[in-house]
Amino acid sequence: MNLQAEKLEVVRLILDTNDKTLLSAVKSLFKNEAVASKDSAHLEKFYDGFRDGIRDVKLSLEGQVELKNADTWLNEL
Repeated sequence: MNLQAEKLEVVRLILDTNDKTLLSAVKSLFKNEAVASKDSAHLEKFYDGFRDGIRDVKLSLEGQVELKNADTWLNEL
């Protein structure tokens, strides 16, 4: 079954139900998915920054780059 057919089936099931609890659960599922997706984007941004920091520390240990001091980091924020 293709994606469009799946969507239509879900819509039909939703339209055919009178169960408010089920409708609330479906609505909650969509809201939770949106929040999880947003949280995932924030987590990925954090990991990107973390990877950059680790790379900078590695390069500093190899003498290829000089790490910034805390004052410099704070001033950039």
